[in-house]
Amino acid sequence: MSSSQRILLVGAGELGQAFLPHLSTLPNTTITIAVRTASKYNHLIDDNINIISLDLSGPSSDVAKCLANYDIVVSCSGFGQPAGTVTKLAEDVLEAGKQRKEAGKSPVWFFPWQWGVDYDITGDGGGLMPLFGEQREVRNLLRQEASQSHVKWTIVSTGIFMSFLFEQFWGIVVRQENQITVRALRSWNHKITVTDVKDIGKVLARIVAGDVEGKDRIVYAAGDTVSYAKLADTIEQITKGRVDREEWTVAHLKEELEKDPDDLIKKYRLVFAGDGVWWNKDLTVNYKLNMPVMTVEDYARELLS
Repeated sequence: MSSSQRILLVGAGELGQAFLPHLSTLPNTTITIAVRTASKYNHLIDDNINIISLDLSGPSSDVAKCLANYDIVVSCSGFGQPAGTVTKLAEDVLEAGKQRKEAGKSPVWFFPWQWGVDYDITGDGGGLMPLFGEQREVRNLLRQEASQSHVKWTIVSTGIFMSFLFEQFWGIVVRQENQITVRALRSWNHKITVTDVKDIGKVLARIVAGDVEGKDRIVYAAGDTVSYAKLADTIEQITKGRVDREEWTVAHLKEELEKDPDDLIKKYRLVFAGDGVWWNKDLTVNYKLNMPVMTVEDYARELLS
């Protein structure tokens, strides 16, 4: 690592704030958090943590000029943003890389908002998830233009956030009074990869520290990869009670979506019944570095015991 590495963390929501404790412990590193309204986040300022105001929807020339001041740009902003946001940021990073090259500085190392599934495989989910399709196009953009733009990039595929798997609105682990229902998307043998946001921060810090080769490639993290049958068995074991089980086949999910074609969660469920939403843990950074991470059993035990 360089003697004065500057990291720009774009966004300070759940993910951004989960990254801070891990990035801030890296030696010879200063972190700047870029948010739309800096005054709302003054409580995050620390010895090596600063806050600036940055509107990603602003003129690309202004955004790129700001980004060019940093060695590493980590995007924690994109999910739930207007269409085109993640693409614009990637394009602005490419311009920032060109500016740094002209100034004789090192390349920008870019971690785009890709903290999710394997968008190369999911694509846009057959038109159901335009944001997923945009994520795939960002990957292609970086593959095609990053090198000539003086930009290095790393995509960290994490699966869904651990907490999301247990959210009531997601409908997979449903708790009503003393009864729990677990539902399988596609089949009981279908799998899903999940990672706790704190563990994503740990993995990110190890990549930035150079403990694993991550530049110009896609790497994987996984707190756990489980089948829906294993999920139900685990919850049953922890609660020591019967778990009701419902299998939501692809046909059923399509029928449900037809009833409410604008329901985003129903679209998500159908996409997650497809491919690209899980991978083996032995392929992951955390496995290769023997990192302790939260498993589905760990999380369920904390939540349900």
